[in-house]
Amino acid sequence: MHKLGEAIAQATINANIDSINISEWLFNISSEEYAACAEGHQSAAQGRLPSGKRVSMNVEFVAGFFMVQHYIETISEKDRVLTVSPNTVLWLDDEKYVLLQITWELSLEKIDDSTCTLTCKVTSETENEAFIHATHELTKDIDPANTPFQLHINEEAPLFAKDIEAKALAGVWA
Repeated sequence: MHKLGEAIAQATINANIDSINISEWLFNISSEEYAACAEGHQSAAQGRLPSGKRVSMNVEFVAGFFMVQHYIETISEKDRVLTVSPNTVLWLDDEKYVLLQITWELSLEKIDDSTCTLTCKVTSETENEAFIHATHELTKDIDPANTPFQLHINEEAPLFAKDIEAKALAGVWA
């Protein structure tokens, strides 16, 4: 696998870190809640593999490309969840697609008794060297802070934080 890109964004959650379970949030978010967290989000569904590992399946547009991800639970803690989608499909058009591996990590860090920081980190990899080259050529003159990938993460992280905050304040994980 070759690294295609990485994006990190942070957002503040105005709730005690102990009132949050980030793993439960990720594997129980409704399709409507997921869709409300970014303009490109279309839907989400959850399931379990035969091994019992949880899976979050997401459908979204990023940088104008239709993507379907299958995030498999790798690390699942109250304040950290790491998932890997080994077979993300990024559609270039109605017929051509590229296979990616996407690693999505969400973590929480305590600021004080009523506030914490959500960090959303997404790393994309592929074996398709031609796609990597083409992507780097298209984005070589764009400030890394303004790539479509980074802008998408910047959009969704604070909206994820607001959804998590509302659930924490409502006592969902109490």
